[in-house]
Amino acid sequence: MIREAVVETIQQLEDAIANGADRIELCDNLAVGGTTPSFGMTQIASEICKMNNVELAVMIRPRGGDFIYQLYDIEIMQRDMKALKEIDVDYFVFGCLNEEGDLNIWQMKTLKQLAHPIPTVCHMAFDEVHERRQMKALNHLIELGFTRLLTHGGPKGTNIFDNLNHLGKLVTHSSGKIEIMPGGGLTKDNVHKLVDAFPFQEVHGTKIV
Repeated sequence: MIREAVVETIQQLEDAIANGADRIELCDNLAVGGTTPSFGMTQIASEICKMNNVELAVMIRPRGGDFIYQLYDIEIMQRDMKALKEIDVDYFVFGCLNEEGDLNIWQMKTLKQLAHPIPTVCHMAFDEVHERRQMKALNHLIELGFTRLLTHGGPKGTNIFDNLNHLGKLVTHSSGKIEIMPGGGLTKDNVHKLVDAFPFQEVHGTKIV
C-alpha cells in the first residue's frame, strides 16, 4: 500500500519520509486546501525525495476557493507548470470545474497536454461533481489519460467511512484504467480499517504516517 503524505514545509516532508511515507504531495497554503508551492521549495523537496527514493507529486492550484478558473488563473497554472517541469517531479496534481459543476474538459486537457510526459492526478475538485455525473467524469479522466484520482468519495465534510460504497463503485467503474486513491479524514491510526474494508492500493492524507 502506497501512503501519500501531504506536506507544506520541508520539516513536514522530512518527518513524513522518516515515518515511512512512500510519496509526498507538496502544497503551499494547506489552510485553504493547498496551492502551488514555490519553485525553490519544490526544487529542495525533489532533491530530498530523490535521495530517499520517495515519489513527489506537486499541486498546481493558483489560489484557494472554488475550482472554476478564469483566463488569468489558467495562465498562472500553465506558467507554474512550465517552470516546475524543469524540476525532477513525478506527478502534477490539479482539477478544474465549469460553471455547471462538471469537469472543465478543455482546461483539464490543456493542462494534461502541457504536463506531458509527467503523469497527472485529478484532486478532490472531482468530489464537487454531482454524484450522478461522476462516472461520466471518471470516463473523461480515463480518456484524457490521467494516472490517478484523489477522492473523498463524497462531499467535503462527510465521513470517508460512510463513503465506502461509492468509493467501491468508482474503483469498479475504473476497471483498472485509473488509480482511485481515497483521502480526507484518513490517518495512520484508521487507514487499516479502510483497507480492510476495501483493498485500496494507495491512500492519502496529512496524517497518513
